[in-house]
Amino acid sequence: MPNAPKRRDVLKYAGATGVVVAGVGLPLGTAVPAAAAARVDCAPLDIVVFGDTASETAHTLTAVLSDTVTGGLGQSARVLNPTEPASYWGGTLTFDVAVSPTGTTYVTVRLWGDDHDDSSEEAASGTDMWRLQLFCEGKQVGYEDQGAVDCLDILDTAPRTPGRFFFHTLPLPEKMTAGKEKVSLEIRAMGRIWSYGQDSSQLYRIMTTPSRGIYRLYTHTDPCFVPPKGEVQGPAPEPKPRTGGEEILDAIKARVQKDQKNLLTTANPATLDGWAMQSLAEGYLWSGSPAYQNPQALDRVLQAIDGRYLAWKADSTVLTGSDQQWQGFGRVGLVLALLWENLGDRLSERVTGSPYAIANPGFEAGGDTPQAWSAPSWALSTDATCTRDTTVSRSGSASLKLKATATDGKVYVYPDAKTKIGSGTYTYGAWIRTDGVTGAGAHIDPLFFDASGKLVGSDHKVYASKGTHDWEYVKFVFDTPAGATQMQMTLRLNGPGTAWFDDVTLVAPADTTTPVPPVRKDAYIDMLQSSRDYWRRHFPHYSNQSQICAIGLYQANRGLKLLAPDLARSEDRIRDYMYQSIGIKPYLGPEDADGNPAKPLGESYYQVTRKGLTRELGYVGSYGEVLDWLVMMYESVTRGYGGQEAPELREQMVKISKARGAFRVIDVDRDGCRISRIETVIGWRNEVYPGETAYASRTAWDSNPLMTAAVFKDPDIVGWTQEMITDGQLYPQLNLQATHPWTRVGLNALRFLSRDLPEFQSLPARPGRIPTAWEQPDFVLTDEENGCVAVKNGEELLFASLYFRSRQGVNNYARIHHVTPTDQRSATIRERSGGLTDDTFTARDWVLWDYAINDPGASHLPPGGFPPPGDTLHQALAGDVYHLAPVPDDVPDPTLGVHFDGVETMLVGRAPFYLCEYGDYLIAMNTSTDKAVTLPPRTDFGPARDLATGKTVGAGHRPRLGPLSTLVLYRG
Repeated sequence: MPNAPKRRDVLKYAGATGVVVAGVGLPLGTAVPAAAAARVDCAPLDIVVFGDTASETAHTLTAVLSDTVTGGLGQSARVLNPTEPASYWGGTLTFDVAVSPTGTTYVTVRLWGDDHDDSSEEAASGTDMWRLQLFCEGKQVGYEDQGAVDCLDILDTAPRTPGRFFFHTLPLPEKMTAGKEKVSLEIRAMGRIWSYGQDSSQLYRIMTTPSRGIYRLYTHTDPCFVPPKGEVQGPAPEPKPRTGGEEILDAIKARVQKDQKNLLTTANPATLDGWAMQSLAEGYLWSGSPAYQNPQALDRVLQAIDGRYLAWKADSTVLTGSDQQWQGFGRVGLVLALLWENLGDRLSERVTGSPYAIANPGFEAGGDTPQAWSAPSWALSTDATCTRDTTVSRSGSASLKLKATATDGKVYVYPDAKTKIGSGTYTYGAWIRTDGVTGAGAHIDPLFFDASGKLVGSDHKVYASKGTHDWEYVKFVFDTPAGATQMQMTLRLNGPGTAWFDDVTLVAPADTTTPVPPVRKDAYIDMLQSSRDYWRRHFPHYSNQSQICAIGLYQANRGLKLLAPDLARSEDRIRDYMYQSIGIKPYLGPEDADGNPAKPLGESYYQVTRKGLTRELGYVGSYGEVLDWLVMMYESVTRGYGGQEAPELREQMVKISKARGAFRVIDVDRDGCRISRIETVIGWRNEVYPGETAYASRTAWDSNPLMTAAVFKDPDIVGWTQEMITDGQLYPQLNLQATHPWTRVGLNALRFLSRDLPEFQSLPARPGRIPTAWEQPDFVLTDEENGCVAVKNGEELLFASLYFRSRQGVNNYARIHHVTPTDQRSATIRERSGGLTDDTFTARDWVLWDYAINDPGASHLPPGGFPPPGDTLHQALAGDVYHLAPVPDDVPDPTLGVHFDGVETMLVGRAPFYLCEYGDYLIAMNTSTDKAVTLPPRTDFGPARDLATGKTVGAGHRPRLGPLSTLVLYRG
């Protein structure tokens, strides 16, 4: 049942008159944070200078597996080394620091911005992405992965702030510092964590090289850390454009041509995945591909669909749990729409690839050698060859050519897969042509096997005539041996000469019960209808997942409209899933068999906020970059046979794309070249620091940097993308498309080369530029539904998430990313909240995650994650109590039916009201939809400027915030 607000001591709901926030403070669901501090209190309580003997001695530092180094700008630091033998945990630093006996004491670590993991390309999976974890009095402070109180550091494959230091701040638990003036802290180095690991060995990777340098650690009481005057920081960079790199285009061209040739001639179409299937279909439509207008490409695309159909009939998870995930068989429908006018009568043929049929019996498929046939090395003498001959054939356009020159020469060719057979009398045969054959000669040899693959009986050789002759049919009529369930037709040549084989046959008895494959049209209807109906009943709630699912639903239905219009849903009805997934309409969730939605989040929950950000448990960085899915969704409607205009989709998609522009950080890359990156520090899940390169679109499995501009052609999006070209940052992003072998990336590379690049190059110049650049106008963007803020204020950027990783209740932690030309500060700080219920959640004694995954299929993952290797650790935050936010009355269960202990839960962690102070900024946010809030006086903070209006707000003035509104004050 949803929880409802109850009367609290100092915050009450007052209906039409609004909410009055008493001046004595806001209620909290956990320990009371430090009161707002005057700026004169910014000086640190303590400073530990690592590598400085006097400082380390004064703080009774004990170092294990650690070396002192001279690092950035000549400053001393310590690195932590791996163990011998290497393990997950590395060296440690233990030391004493001063703390405040009241309120919150913060810890800030100083790190050098050039350090990074250089074991891979940027944005790739580096092997040395080591982490640093904080401990207090022997207990772990926060979580090793994705906690509100997170690691001291997570190294990435890109440098964080080249040429400068940066700072990361975390709060110590108030219960551990209360009444104390000193505590013992420890920094432990640890290896890499792969968050998607399904067991401990996959999650925890051993540390094999030294950690990054740790320069200084500070304790302080003001949430906003200010470095002491005189500390060396590093100058603001002077960005330059990147030059060169054009050769990557040649690499992409070569890769695409190689892929297309392989898909057309060599790859087994029955095993092609959805991306490869679509790649070949796209190649048929692109004049630059060897598959262009090639009927063989059409045949192989349909053979790929056949293969997926047969795989699904053998294993239902091909639909429900394949590499296509929530998209199901959507690409099948898309491919049919793309090729519809060229398919002829192919859909009236039977599904190919049956396990009861010999694959590629006419050797039509293949390149230099026939597909699905091979000659083992032991069966090929040094003088012999096995090739696919396109100059000789009995039917079709190719045959198998075997040739030997030595008297004892031999070549035996086997089908890659055995063929299933039943009982009764079968006829096995092949057409053979010879030239100068002597010795034993050319022959067929059917071999029989039981279900386990064990040979039943021995050879059954039937020879063709020797010498030189035209096509001769050679056959073997035989009752299936007892115990045999499969056979293998081997084609052989013994002795010198040349033999061609074609049209290999397997004729079943007339009364066979061997299954007959269905007609393609019927099979494809079955696939598409099953996919649509399964995934509409499993419509997921995370925004990117619901978008992928909506794409698959539309694509499957589009295929049905072509194959069986009476089974297809109307255009309005099928677009409704898209509308739900991108925030045009409320998300209503999975449906029952009759199409009635479950409404798990009520009738007014939108997957995209009013400001255009994808909606989750707070702001999301990398996973919020859904522009590739938007393009795919849009083109699923507009491309191919019967494509339609979709202006309402484009309008919303452009809005979403442009909303991301306020969450960009302009800096320099490792070479000092200007670059735009995704804001990830305040993101709530699976983030890397710094964020990936992105102006408009980013590079990802399904995305390239030009696609959004090329497809939507919005002037601002085009301008941002042209800014990327001016910065010289296109080519460095294309390494993935050039080198990664995955077929998914191959499809991405093909669309970049064949469509997005030429389309983008034809666009006129546009003046739009990334809005967060220092020379751009100031702005304030507030998103109350995601609980986040983005502010450009002169030469300062402030990103804040007030609803940060609050998965089971309101944790009163805010996440801050403060950027200036000379430094960057990231921080988890205390904030205040109001309007909570009396229902609570108590933090568990977990150390990896502070939650259980909200996925019924994740029951094999223990709540809190697998414990790390080594001694049992305990959580310093265990026992903290978080009050739950009220949930709308029409939300039946915010856990969405997943009741693991500590499961991440929708809505309960977003407070109706937040008050957050960071340095010269004060943020008051009303996230409620129907109540107003009156702010308390702010005597300590003083008068300040409303950054949205420019007006000064006095310290005693009590502004009134209406529903879904935010006030950002600045006193600098």
